Amino acid sequence: MLDSLKRRKNPLFILSSIALIVVAAFAAGGAAIVFAIILVLLVLFYPFFRNVWNYFYGAEDISDQRFYAHTEDGWNIAMHFHRPTYPRRGAYPVILSHGIAVNKFGVDMDRDHSLAYFLAQNGFPVFVLSLRGVGKSYHSSRYRYQDFDFDDIVEYDVPAVIQKARQLTGAPKVNWVGHSMGSMIAMGYMGRKLPGHNDIASFVSIAGPGKLDHARQTLWGIFTRYPWINELIDFRFSAQVISPLAGRMNTPIEDVVLNPENVNERTVRKLMKNAIENISRGLARQFVQWMETGKETTRDGQTNYRSCLKNIKVPSLFIAGSRDHVAVPESVRFAYDQAGSKKKEFILLGPEAGAHVDYCHTGLVLGDHAIDDVYPRVLEWFETYGMEKDSRGFVARMFHRIRRRRRRRELAGDVRRRRRHQGLPPGVIRA
Repeated sequence: MLDSLKRRKNPLFILSSIALIVVAAFAAGGAAIVFAIILVLLVLFYPFFRNVWNYFYGAEDISDQRFYAHTEDGWNIAMHFHRPTYPRRGAYPVILSHGIAVNKFGVDMDRDHSLAYFLAQNGFPVFVLSLRGVGKSYHSSRYRYQDFDFDDIVEYDVPAVIQKARQLTGAPKVNWVGHSMGSMIAMGYMGRKLPGHNDIASFVSIAGPGKLDHARQTLWGIFTRYPWINELIDFRFSAQVISPLAGRMNTPIEDVVLNPENVNERTVRKLMKNAIENISRGLARQFVQWMETGKETTRDGQTNYRSCLKNIKVPSLFIAGSRDHVAVPESVRFAYDQAGSKKKEFILLGPEAGAHVDYCHTGLVLGDHAIDDVYPRVLEWFETYGMEKDSRGFVARMFHRIRRRRRRRELAGDVRRRRRHQGLPPGVIRA
């Protein structure tokens, strides 16, 4: 894996990758040729424009502090902590995990596009992860950087961050909310009944597929047909280079991943500049195998993640997007149907469900309307199932609720003013 990473950072390797794209573009003809020429110019002059790109499209880490969870196999998993301004009594800490090929900015971009910030403003302590191999996470020895797959994340990263969150907060349990693969790793962890799985009090899956049968017909299908792509292209560097063009040109990939009615162009450019990461060779290989065989198994083939879904017993909320072409609603619904939880709910977010727009994969966490349609539903779930039972008297609880609602109204006003200033839809904080 180390050799692979070194090769990706080699300028000659990057230029050879771009050359292949240019050849393909000329073969396609039309607008693709223009795009390819612009792409080559951006690559050649990127060192001169890098600071400009950072100025316009760089993302600030809005978390309050960063901790690290140490895994048994030598990884240090970055946990970006959002400290609640007004901590809620009995609120279990929330662990928020991103999906594949992104880091923490894939779910925690800025104050108007951050479920973590929203939950912290409503009293929950939140840890946003950057899983192994991405973001600020690092291996203890740079010379022993290990290749890894889905099983490694489930077996090492998940228990390490749960233990660290409990240690830092003193809480007996945690809540878990994941986007895409961030949901899959929690389902795999609970489904396999690995040590500590009972420490999860409640679970929210946002676009988390329970099976990958559909993926062969989606963007992921490219990996099954052309597995060498992951080894050839430096996705992180390429995304940074083309970030100024993102959202300005309508491409087939953007049509699949994004809904421009919900994800604005600036968010797309910041996502490309700050969030996109390369995919581990082992992780990509395991996903491709799952798509080809129709069986989501561990690397040794002994355990089927799909059949383990019945072992999920905690209260679980499954949210799917009506326009999600990456984790199609049927795959999320499958996880809901198979989960063994007595208290579970499935929500298909779109206009028919009272949402502002049809939700795409990215829009469920970074959409302009997510603060209205998605975040409050997650908060309500954790308010119901993600807190210790309040042992205070009736009068004390009533005064506490009044103070909490007053604070929410204040926060809602702050959000509306900030979003009006930025020209964004007037999102609200649930009151």
